Amino acid sequence: MKKLKIVFAGTPKFAESFLLALIESKHDIVSVFTQPSKRSGRGLKFTHSPVRNTAERNNIDIRQPEKITIKETDALSEIKPDLVIVVAYGLMLTKEFMSVPKFGCINVHPSLLPRWRGAAPIQRSIEAGDKLSGVTIMQMTEGLDKGDIIYQEPVDIKDNDSSSIMHNKFITTGIDSLKITLESILENNFMLHPQDDNLATYAKKITKSEAKIDWNNSAEKIHKKIMAFNIWPVAETLLSGERIRIHESEFKKLDVDGIPGNIKSIENKCIEVFTKNGLLLIKKLQKNNSTILDAEDFIRSVDLKGRNFE
Repeated sequence: MKKLKIVFAGTPKFAESFLLALIESKHDIVSVFTQPSKRSGRGLKFTHSPVRNTAERNNIDIRQPEKITIKETDALSEIKPDLVIVVAYGLMLTKEFMSVPKFGCINVHPSLLPRWRGAAPIQRSIEAGDKLSGVTIMQMTEGLDKGDIIYQEPVDIKDNDSSSIMHNKFITTGIDSLKITLESILENNFMLHPQDDNLATYAKKITKSEAKIDWNNSAEKIHKKIMAFNIWPVAETLLSGERIRIHESEFKKLDVDGIPGNIKSIENKCIEVFTKNGLLLIKKLQKNNSTILDAEDFIRSVDLKGRNFE
């Protein structure tokens, strides 16, 4: 049975799902690269990445360099892999490192490249109101997500899809796409398609400062921000000076006359809020760092009379 000798590079939970799928495949996963463990918590104990934890449980060789240097390139040369698979690793690979494997390094990227190159393609595609995204498997090269495309599979984005929902969609589609790609590599039956740099957009890293809601935007734009920033950093606002995080919403495109941020009603299991254009329907929210509540439960626990969002 034909199989590949694979080195995997990844760090977060998203990448762990791909590593688990590879472990269950016919291929040999001989080593894992993941970002260094970090000290956290009161006891400053080391917190390991999900990828490291899975590699440990499956007795796979683990490497955690601070950055990729000649040392890591030499180590990879000793392993002699057929392929390096990169999924949300977080470190830049050098040209020398990428030239070691027989079939080079491939990356699983959650967008239809060249749209949304960069660190936060899932969030930026939702925030922009894209109706279609997808998974790209590309041959890695120097430059940010500029490699030739091996395989792409589209993924629909629905109006109420959050980053957490899309995260799961991309895992399912990404794993299937990776399996197809590995078979094509094994059979030497694949083509490389250069990206058109003129069509490139960039998904810059999300910052906490972007989480604040501006009620002078349209209801649709605010809704997209809320869904994009669920899981992190979570869109937030002030309710009469008190910090509120909004986890889920819907919107209505209506011509309404009200001051943006003012509450229109607290009926129908949601909180309706005026925006510059339309109504935002808040479905799930949270006071500071307390429990996330459905709007119906929040309304019962908090007196909203005479209070508005800022």
